Amino acid sequence: MFYPKDNMIYDELWDIVPAALVTKGEAAQLEDVLGFYYFDSLEIGDEVTFIYRQRQVESDKATGTGEDINAGQRLYYYPANDNVSPNRVGVMGVDYMFCGWAKKDAAAAATKVLMNFDGTRYDQIA
Repeated sequence: MFYPKDNMIYDELWDIVPAALVTKGEAAQLEDVLGFYYFDSLEIGDEVTFIYRQRQVESDKATGTGEDINAGQRLYYYPANDNVSPNRVGVMGVDYMFCGWAKKDAAAAATKVLMNFDGTRYDQIA
């Protein structure tokens, strides 16, 4: 999940109508970008704001050994776990997707990380 930490500076796709209800912060890949929904949809057929780039976003992060994150480090989104990690395991664009850079350190036991979210290059290392 991704949680916007500022509401002024973001890039969005317009005319996005999900086929099912969505939750604020829920990640999705639409065409050639990775992003997240800015609002909950109240019913199927609602048009929603879909953010694919934002300067300050907090994300759930993987925890445990090897999951220390340093400011400036690249981060990768894992759809199966719905979290981010600085580590790459599996197939790029399928198992994990590039999603931005850490804005501050987050220890291995931390459950969240502040990041600069960028879903425009999800299928590239960065």
